[in-house]
Amino acid sequence: MLYGIFSDIHGNVQALEAVLRSMESRKVERRICLGDIVGYGVNPNECAALVKAHSDVCLLGNHDNVALKREVYTDFNIYAKAAMEWTWQHLSDETKEYLRSLQYIMEEGNFTFVHSSPVSPADWHYIADLDGALEAFGYFSTPSCFIGHTHSPVLVATNKKDPYEEIPVISDGPLYRPKSNEKILVNVGSVGQPRDRDNRACWCLADSDGSWIEFVRTEYDIDRTQDAMRKEGLPLFLVERLGLGR
Repeated sequence: MLYGIFSDIHGNVQALEAVLRSMESRKVERRICLGDIVGYGVNPNECAALVKAHSDVCLLGNHDNVALKREVYTDFNIYAKAAMEWTWQHLSDETKEYLRSLQYIMEEGNFTFVHSSPVSPADWHYIADLDGALEAFGYFSTPSCFIGHTHSPVLVATNKKDPYEEIPVISDGPLYRPKSNEKILVNVGSVGQPRDRDNRACWCLADSDGSWIEFVRTEYDIDRTQDAMRKEGLPLFLVERLGLGR
């Protein structure tokens, strides 16, 4: 079975639509969203409706939780705060109901899925370096774990029995074939706001037996997304960064 795993849409409906079309063309059979449907972009309700209609599973992201006002946004920068305040004013009751239904983490077959980290998922830890990745390996039992949150796609492979026994493999793809003795942690990147200097939407394609994992880059109409954000008065920084992929 082919899995399409995607994360961090952030209200960017043009990017999400492009990714869903790409998944269809790649014959994806099961779609898993790792959360952060809302925040930053100006189509939170449209994105939530598409995820609900086209995903088999969706998990909760930190922006989704803040959008529900279940936690404060003290860790957000001024641009994220401004976008969240816009989101609060425009979030529909139907979207809120859907976001409330989402869980933090799940296992399915060979895979663990979580928005930020398997280490205390509700605390939204960032896995931003190798030390953080190696720590995370001790918190999932499946051969592979898929995360989002940092908006930067990367794969870390290490020894199944002891993550510290050998030098880990770090790969940004596009394709990786794990060895039989390896355990894998995969950040799938971001659909709606990539931050790795590639402005294309990013998602992950994987076979259910875990024999290969591929990062897929998808073009979308960035200009249209930016025009919509300008029209709604969102911070220029958020608008411009989409074109730069950072």
